[in-house]
Amino acid sequence: MFDSNHFHFFQTLILIATIGAAIGFLGRLNLFVLGMLSFYIFGVSEGIGIFNHYLSLPTQVIIAISMVPGSMKLSIDYILLSFYYKQKNKALNFSDNPKWGFNFILTLVAITYFTSGISKLRYGHGINWLDGSTLGFYLNERTDLYKKGDVQIIIGDSNIKEEEKWKDKFGFIGHTYANYQTNPKLLAISDYIASNKLLLIALSVGSVLFELLAFIVFIDSKYRNIYLISAIMFHPSIGALMGISFRQYRLICLCLIDWKLILNYIENNLYVCKLLNIKNL
Repeated sequence: MFDSNHFHFFQTLILIATIGAAIGFLGRLNLFVLGMLSFYIFGVSEGIGIFNHYLSLPTQVIIAISMVPGSMKLSIDYILLSFYYKQKNKALNFSDNPKWGFNFILTLVAITYFTSGISKLRYGHGINWLDGSTLGFYLNERTDLYKKGDVQIIIGDSNIKEEEKWKDKFGFIGHTYANYQTNPKLLAISDYIASNKLLLIALSVGSVLFELLAFIVFIDSKYRNIYLISAIMFHPSIGALMGISFRQYRLICLCLIDWKLILNYIENNLYVCKLLNIKNL
């Protein structure tokens, strides 16, 4: 069990592991400890029905980074190992990292988005999720109208038929764990979208298709960049409408972009422009 008596112990452990992971001192061990702490602490909250899934992907990525080759290139551990091997007249070479480590993390990202799309269809009564009513429900919610610390309000209907119930015995039809946006202008936009059936359907279909197409990141670097940049843009739009930023997801996607391809594209276009200018002269 996790209770208030354990707070300072876990707080200290998280602080030590975070600092160690950040500077790369016993980096792999500290990353693994952080990942397992995240699984445990947020697992406890999920056990009582609070699903902070915005940390599910970062937790998996942290554990993956603790194991894949090359993740400790910039670390105190690497400096100490280099010094040790130098004393032994041996070379420590991290220049050629196997690509499976990168692909493993990319797979975690693809699975996360893909299963999110599957979940919508699975628990949204198949394609019925695409009618926009679920999205409209969340956009219309106002979680921040309740005082901080108030319990989550669950709305149920005892008259719902047994075959129409979700995964509960209360006839769950809604809850206030949804919209955290407090900006009046952005709330007005979300209200407008929630009142426009065609727009809700378009956004619902678009979001599910986007998530189900996650594995296109493995076609080539071009498609990977298109998908990851789209994901980075996708989350701020959710954040604007619902106050949920998913900044951790955006940072992971940013790190997985093939920046070399982008820089080469820019360089080639600049070179073409230069040639055209010379030709015009």
